[in-house]
Amino acid sequence: MAEIKLKTDQSDQAIVILREAMKTEELRIKYAIDVAQKKLAEFEKKYGVSSETFINEWAAEDLDGRDLEYVEWAGEIKLSLRLNERFDILRGIEYVA
Repeated sequence: MAEIKLKTDQSDQAIVILREAMKTEELRIKYAIDVAQKKLAEFEKKYGVSSETFINEWAAEDLDGRDLEYVEWAGEIKLSLRLNERFDILRGIEYVA
């Protein structure tokens, strides 16, 4: 596990600020994940397939909206994956005195 060291003259305040910033970012990412999941659920309901099946087996021609819907659905999947990765990384950060 990598360690990141920060230097400051006001360590107590810096710790509070960093913890608050990390918590705020965690909440922001969680909200974005929830929004992306709702959009994915709408596509899944509309077409009756999971996003995993869609991304692995479907083409734009399989969708009513063709290219636009394909790009939107695929984009939401990729966004969701990136957000979850960032969330996991953020949650894995621990304070070490």
